[in-house]
Amino acid sequence: MYIDIEPNDNLDEPVMATFSETGPGRPVDAIKLHLDDGWHWCAVTGWREGPAPAVYTPIEESGDGPARLLTGAEQGLRLARIASPAEAKRVVWSLTDVAQWAEPFLICVPDTEVHAP
Repeated sequence: MYIDIEPNDNLDEPVMATFSETGPGRPVDAIKLHLDDGWHWCAVTGWREGPAPAVYTPIEESGDGPARLLTGAEQGLRLARIASPAEAKRVVWSLTDVAQWAEPFLICVPDTEVHAP
């Protein structure tokens, strides 16, 4: 899988990366991440001038073994903290919401908790 993200309204910096997929990806709408103060559920969406699918794909991380790659669309990912995965469907995605943030992609350990839409 090749990721090539040009600077855009969601992400300021360009990003290029290549990953070796080991299986099919699946759509997700929430993921449990370790943030500054502990583990939190986060709603996630891909971004392409608006919300798009986010996909969770098994990969082989060079030297580290199996991992999972969370990718979005041509403009990366958007995330927002939520209390539970059920709240993911209620997030109103916006580039101006200061409680939301962008990532080009995320590499996760295989047992990371995710929620499918």
